[in-house]
Amino acid sequence: MKKFAMAVATASLLGGAYAESCASSVSGFYAGVQAGVNSLSLKVKNKDTGVKNSLGGKGFAGGFFAGYGMGLGSCAYVGGELYLNLGNTNISQVDDTGSKSTITVGYNYGAKVRLGYTVSQQAMIFLGLGAERAKISAKNNGESAGSKQKISFAPSVGVDIFANKNVFVRTEFTQVFGPNLTEKNSDVRVKGTQQRFALGLGYKF
Repeated sequence: MKKFAMAVATASLLGGAYAESCASSVSGFYAGVQAGVNSLSLKVKNKDTGVKNSLGGKGFAGGFFAGYGMGLGSCAYVGGELYLNLGNTNISQVDDTGSKSTITVGYNYGAKVRLGYTVSQQAMIFLGLGAERAKISAKNNGESAGSKQKISFAPSVGVDIFANKNVFVRTEFTQVFGPNLTEKNSDVRVKGTQQRFALGLGYKF
């Protein structure tokens, strides 16, 4: 009986040590760089004629991220993050008259809440819930047709893997519900989505 009690106490201590280590391994401030591919899909509809069209394009996206997070309980995690991506994703279309229209999604910046679960002291899977603002520019036959900044819902999923107690690599997929473009007194409606895959390198302070 005495040996059994000692074994239970030892297991409890080890479990507590692991929980503390699990939480501390991901807690704190961090910052890093990221780069990847951004895919843009647009669905264009003319409400007057009923004509629909789908367009798509891909481009490079890369930038920076920084945030703070802390472990909760044994292996849970919650944190907040800010990020900025630079790049250009272009979609062009030529109509029946030969006129060329181009839509470009440039830089974007956003904020998100990260909810994670540490599967080990070196790896954490996470869900990001956030919103981002992107610059969208339009050109007609090479001439600027104006630009806008739109806010879109941008959830993500990813994995952080620590090479040591400070350095980690990240793989993340982001689904952006936008941009949606609607002009006043226009029959054209544009609904867009973006899919972004990025690899990152970060440092936890």
